Amino acid sequence: MKILVLTPYAPWPPYGGGTMRIYQLLRGIAHTHSVTCLTFVTNITDQVAVQAQVAPVTVIGVAGPAKRNLRQRALQTLTNPLPDMALRNVDVSYRQQLEALLQQRYFDVVIAFSIEMAPYLDVVKTYGIPTLFDEFNAEYVIQQRAAMTDARNPMRWHGALYSLIQWQKLKYFEKNMLATVNGVTAVSTGDAQTLSQLVPTVKPYVVPNGVDTSYFDRRRVVPHPFVRPTLVFSGTMDYRPNIDALRWFVAQVLPLVRKAVPEVVLVAVGRRPSPALLALQAAGEVSLTGEVADTRAYLCGAHAYVVPMRIGGGVRLKVLEAMALEVPIVSTSLGVEGIDGLNDTHCKVADTPAAMAAAIVATLANPPATKPTRDFVVANYDWRVIVPRFLQAIANTANVN
Repeated sequence: MKILVLTPYAPWPPYGGGTMRIYQLLRGIAHTHSVTCLTFVTNITDQVAVQAQVAPVTVIGVAGPAKRNLRQRALQTLTNPLPDMALRNVDVSYRQQLEALLQQRYFDVVIAFSIEMAPYLDVVKTYGIPTLFDEFNAEYVIQQRAAMTDARNPMRWHGALYSLIQWQKLKYFEKNMLATVNGVTAVSTGDAQTLSQLVPTVKPYVVPNGVDTSYFDRRRVVPHPFVRPTLVFSGTMDYRPNIDALRWFVAQVLPLVRKAVPEVVLVAVGRRPSPALLALQAAGEVSLTGEVADTRAYLCGAHAYVVPMRIGGGVRLKVLEAMALEVPIVSTSLGVEGIDGLNDTHCKVADTPAAMAAAIVATLANPPATKPTRDFVVANYDWRVIVPRFLQAIANTANVN
């Protein structure tokens, strides 16, 4: 088949979970189909670099989108009926390039990744091409959780108000958008059920996030030589759920751990640390690495990998990576949400500060066997297992007419 893929950002380099998902699925389907990717790039040099990494996928880059400042976003939150995410990638040049592609070439199916690309679905619909929409998350649920979390902290009421507005906008937007496409993929059974409840006629295919278990294999890694007992957290450090997770962990959990293990240290691995996290580092609460060339060494050197998430959804690739690397994991329920088949042999789950601290202290004192965790991920969450599910969803969507 000839497939056109619309992505909100270039599929390389894989800085975050969304980029990695797009990259792996693109490469996977390109083995058996002719794939064109229309994406955003910074400049032509970026397009050449991306093309080299995702070949044989054909990459067509559009410069942009234009960045909105905080004032513009705040004004649009109050005056525009569309949710913030749906406005993020609105770009005239991208729309024109999409229309030109659809006029000049034949495609059997169009795949749109993430809600940022939903504003372009109307263009595809005018050409009558079957469309598969890949939902990274049930987005309105993330904002619902964020609103409820921030509402408990008077210092975060401005965030709660923003999320309350976005929650309502996203729920309405997702409901209407999902009803217009021919197929939907979700990253977990839970997300699929949530989307079906929102639109009963929609029955999403479950195509989980995955991990390259041949790359994330501790036998191929020289662990970072941490001397003191070290807890590691990873992710993009200006992402709101990650900021919330670290701030909560430092304030509520880490002091309890230090009572039992005074020498313990917390290391956060990831790019673009926010001012709030830089302040925590200045106070001696956490060590921020910034962007690193290879996260595997830090994860393999960790005595425990912590996932204190309170906001978010979907399936977190970073958890699957830690599992594949056989790192002991302590997480909130939300942190490992969506990983079907997970049980207490794979990680410790705790949702209160006291319970999480106790689980961490127990892990440091008596590290669990982690080989079963890797075996579980290899069997269920390697991309080689997941890509065939995506291919089936594409085939079913292309045949809807």
